[in-house]
This record gives sequence, structure tokens and C-alpha cells, in this order.
Amino acid sequence: MSAYPLRVLLAVDDRTLAKQLAGPLREAGHDEIVVVEARGEAALKAARLIHPDLVILSGPLRGSLDVVALSAALQGSSATPIPVLLVADPAELPDLLALHAHTRPADTSSTDPGPAKSLDSALEEAEL
Repeated sequence: MSAYPLRVLLAVDDRTLAKQLAGPLREAGHDEIVVVEARGEAALKAARLIHPDLVILSGPLRGSLDVVALSAALQGSSATPIPVLLVADPAELPDLLALHAHTRPADTSSTDPGPAKSLDSALEEAEL
């Protein structure tokens, strides 16, 4: 099981593809997977109900919400941005999940030198 299990929303246009995408997710320990048909409106409604940690889109979306409009609606409807992956080839998914696992915050209980300066604060100091 993954140390950080995700609630995943899959919006796909093919049942076989949905199974191919769900397999690596389950193997990685992400058991809470909701699959919806590839209609943008249905995916948005499901996202509002389940509050996913990750949305995976594959295939063209039917209806009035295309991929771009759905992504914008998802970002606008949540206080926290929802990562959206567009997957064309199910074989890519394990590598994408591995990348996601490496971007999780590390354990900061050891000696932490403190927060790094932001680019803005560094520029302000340079201008003084």
C-alpha cells in the first residue's frame, strides 16, 4: 500500500482503457478510484462530490466541457488545486505515479535549515 493513498477520479472514453488505467493505480496502493464516462459534465459533478486528490483524463471528452474547460472548472471549484493528468497511453501511468510519489514532502523532523528565501525576497534585498 502506498504511504500516500490517493482518491482518484478517472474520466475515460473506453471501459477497457479504464481497466488498464485502474490496474497500476491499485498496484500502487490507490484503492479509492472512481470511474466516470468521458463526459466533462459528469466528471465535474463527480469531482465536486468526492473531492479527488488526482484527476486522470484519457480520450476526448464529450459534451460542453472539453479537457481545457474541465481543468479550469476543477481549479475554480476547489480551494486547493487538483492535479489533472491527461494520459494517452496507459503504459505511461506507472511512471507518472512514480514521479508523483517523489514529489511528496520529505520528513522534516531532522535538522531543517529553515525555509529558503523566495525569489521575490532575494530580489528585494538585492535592490536595497
